Amino acid sequence: MPIRFLKPGETHELRRTVLRPQQPVEEMEWSMDRAEGSFHVGFEEQGELVCIASFLKERNDRLRGWAQYRLRGMAVPPSHQRHGFGRRVLLFGLEHARHMKADLVWCNAREGAVTFYARAGFVAEGTPFAIEGIGLHQLMYLRL
Repeated sequence: MPIRFLKPGETHELRRTVLRPQQPVEEMEWSMDRAEGSFHVGFEEQGELVCIASFLKERNDRLRGWAQYRLRGMAVPPSHQRHGFGRRVLLFGLEHARHMKADLVWCNAREGAVTFYARAGFVAEGTPFAIEGIGLHQLMYLRL
């Protein structure tokens, strides 16, 4: 099966390469990666990990929801974008979040990914904001 659950460490290299190339791979371990309930998924093509997403058991107090997950670190290398890998991984992760009894998934979407999330049903909340060294982001959420 090309989509599978990952260990947190399996996400680090793709996170760095696609999302944070200015940072060392050692900084790609995030505080909620190993929290109870958090999970990571990825898509493999010919044995190569080409898409990842982390669903972290993390609450956003700006949003209503008793069982929230934060979608973070979704990454697809440019050479594999526009092939549907991101959508497949997102849908797989959302279905697992439902299975975990989540009622809301939220993310801080990069400016270039807002349309991708909107097509999947995510709704923008508030105004865009800058994350230093990374760029403009938009808080988005999906009620499950």
